[in-house]
Amino acid sequence: MKTKWDALIKKYDSAYQEELKALLWSVREIEKAHENKASLAEQEADSWRNLSDRQYLYSGDLAFDGEFRSSVAELKARLDFAIAGLREDEAKLKSRVAECARLLKKYEFLRERELLGYEVAREIHEADELEDWVMNARSG
Repeated sequence: MKTKWDALIKKYDSAYQEELKALLWSVREIEKAHENKASLAEQEADSWRNLSDRQYLYSGDLAFDGEFRSSVAELKARLDFAIAGLREDEAKLKSRVAECARLLKKYEFLRERELLGYEVAREIHEADELEDWVMNARSG
């Protein structure tokens, strides 16, 4: 049976699903950023090991390594900035997901209450009709 709450339930269920998708995307992006940061740290450590393992170092090697480390540091800083932004977005998304879930539960509760009210009214009506029938059968 349709109630006046069905449209709101549909609206907030759809919003909840969309916000949840956005939250999951945000979580995956944060994970990717952390993986990328770990990969950069690993590449930096490999570069350091390669330099340490060499017997002879040339000035070009040191210049290249300095540029490489500078680039890695810049990329790490960018990743940290991106992660911070994604964490802010994640917090906002969590709040919106919780709000949609709260509203969805509220309207589902109101719908169930309305349906229960219809059921109780129907049962009372049936009981009244049965009582009328019994009274008419006795007097007839």
